[in-house]
Amino acid sequence: MNPFRHTGLVVLASSLAFHGTAQAACEATDARIELSAHHVAAGIGYVWGQGTLYDGTHAYPFTIRGGGMPSVGGMVMRAQGCVRNLGHLQDFNGTYWSVGGTATIHHGTAGLVMENARGVDINLVASTRGAFLSGQVARLSLRMKGGS
Repeated sequence: MNPFRHTGLVVLASSLAFHGTAQAACEATDARIELSAHHVAAGIGYVWGQGTLYDGTHAYPFTIRGGGMPSVGGMVMRAQGCVRNLGHLQDFNGTYWSVGGTATIHHGTAGLVMENARGVDINLVASTRGAFLSGQVARLSLRMKGGS
């Protein structure tokens, strides 16, 4: 890949990630989300972790699995954010497409914007730890535990 094109992709993804970070303030009608995940990559990355969806006074644990590219390295992230357009609880489960970027050496921050086919949007702000570089498009599966 042309080095200028690769740099442009990283800059674009990073700017989109920070755009998502700026919009992470939840509105009164939004559900909230917290998660922790691991991400390892060598060109193509793999993500796995767990979190909790908070909707009113209810808390729903979920798992996250998936991957994306391009990225390289390894990191642990802890994130929180807002879930919008969650009409029915079962709409949360599904495959989310995301755009994000991060450059972490020891400690850093990342932003992630995700949407599933039912129109549920998730904007996350994360603190990261590790050595990791990405400007990626990812496909992530979020599933509530217990078959909800």
